[in-house]
Order: sequence, then C-alpha cells, then structure tokens
Amino acid sequence: MGVGSKIKEYRNKAGLTQRDLADQLHVTYQAVSRWENDDAEPSIDTLKEMCGILNCSIEELFDMERKEEDKPVEEKITVVEKIVVQEPKPILGVCEQCNHPIYEASNLNRINESFVVRTGRISHSDTRQRVLCNGCNEIRLLEEKKKAEQRQREINATFKKRRIHSFIWPSLIALLFIAVGISSFVNGEVSTGFGCLGFGVFAYCFLGTMILNNTFITDMWLEITSWGFVKLPGIIFEFSFDGLVFLIAMKILFFLLGLALALLAAAFATALAMALSIFVYPFALIKNIKCEE
Repeated sequence: MGVGSKIKEYRNKAGLTQRDLADQLHVTYQAVSRWENDDAEPSIDTLKEMCGILNCSIEELFDMERKEEDKPVEEKITVVEKIVVQEPKPILGVCEQCNHPIYEASNLNRINESFVVRTGRISHSDTRQRVLCNGCNEIRLLEEKKKAEQRQREINATFKKRRIHSFIWPSLIALLFIAVGISSFVNGEVSTGFGCLGFGVFAYCFLGTMILNNTFITDMWLEITSWGFVKLPGIIFEFSFDGLVFLIAMKILFFLLGLALALLAAAFATALAMALSIFVYPFALIKNIKCEE
C-alpha cells in the first residue's frame, strides 16, 4: 500500500473530505487528489502538518510500523531522500471568487471586466482584470449566459408587442376607411369609394411601418417634418401702444405661418412615407419577426 492510499485511509478515519484536508493545509483539493493517486508527494513540512491533522505519524503514513530489527536503514534513508527532494509548487495567483490559491497555469483565468465609475454627475467606463479558477470561471460564464438569454427574451417580447400593435391600430384605421369606401359605393360615389379603399391600404402600411420602427421610414418622416419648424426672423417695433399692437399681430401671424409650414411639411412627409410604406412594410414585418433592428 503506497503513501497515497495511507493518506486516503487516515483522512477517511478522520472524517474529512479532500477539500476539508486541503483547506486545513492551505492547498487545493486537486493537490490532495494527486497525493492520494500517487501522482505527487507532499513536502516534509506538509507531511508533518498533515500528521497532526490526521492524528497519525509519518511512520504510519509510510507503513513503517515494523520491528526495529526488521527495518532496513537503507530503506528509511531512501524514503526520506525522496521526500526532501520534493519542492512545493509556486502559487500563480489567488482566485478572487473562492480565495483558493492557483498552482496550475491551466487553472488560471484572467478576465477583463468593464464597469462604470461615477463621480458626482460625471461617469466614465473603466476596465479591470480579475483572476478566477476554472470552477469559478465556469460559474461566471453560466451566469452571463443566463443574463444573455434573459435579455434576448425581453427583446423578443418587445418585438412581439410592436408586431401586435402594428396589426391592431392600423387595422382599425383601415377598417374605418374601408367602411367609408363601402358606404360610398352604396351611395353610387365610385371614385370616392376607391379613394377611401386605397387610402385605407396606404394608411395601414404607413402606420404599421411606423409602429415597427425598424426601417428608414420613421427617420425620413421625422427629418422631412422638421423642415417645417423654421426659425422666423425677429421683429423691430416702436415701444408704444401702436408698436405693441404691431408686435402682437406679427407674433400671431408668424405663429400661424410656422404652424402652416409645419403642417405642410408633415403632410408632405406623410404622403411620401405612405407611398414608400407599401413596398417597405413587408420587409419591416420580416425583420420584426427575426428580431432585427
């Protein structure tokens, strides 16, 4: 029976797990596993400390409890020399999650993490490096995967909500124009009926595309509408009663003029967006189903 088997035997007698013994010796449980499998041997100092924990002697660990006359001196010297040559492995790092020392390069993971630093109302992003063992790094990756899946579920729910709204509200508007169109046909107003039906189709595609908000239509409509909000020139007036009346009148005139320009730009933007939405709406719907912006 080798020293590894004896270590395992006395550890079990003491009611300790590999991790319990490793924690008391300030080593990793992988090191204890290697000792018990006879892949490596502890140093003499570690053996002494281990004997105190397992309540045994070095002789008992090496199965040297034989009579003195039957114990060859050469065998004792050989065993001691083998233990003394053993050198402890250097510590490459300490896991910031479980605080266990890391001895193997394959068990060392350096993770760069970004975080936000706030100073009063000012904030900026910074990067720090963390040292994790393989076990803690696997837990971190699993948590990040769960967060990514949760974010994806939220994104899918948002796109689904947009898609439902893009069906409901445009359908109500289109049905209103279709009803007016059918009423016009009944009253013999054919041109008005066709106009209402066509406008209902254009309105459905336009509103659906605007609600989905994943194509250029929304940005184009906002850009063209903004053309109507122009800055009107200032007014020079005389500081008198007539001057104040003139100022108020011009302010009202400029307000009405600005409102007219804004409505005209919005009407032009809506007409152009409606014409393009007939072709863009199917692509917007496909992108929404695929959850693409």
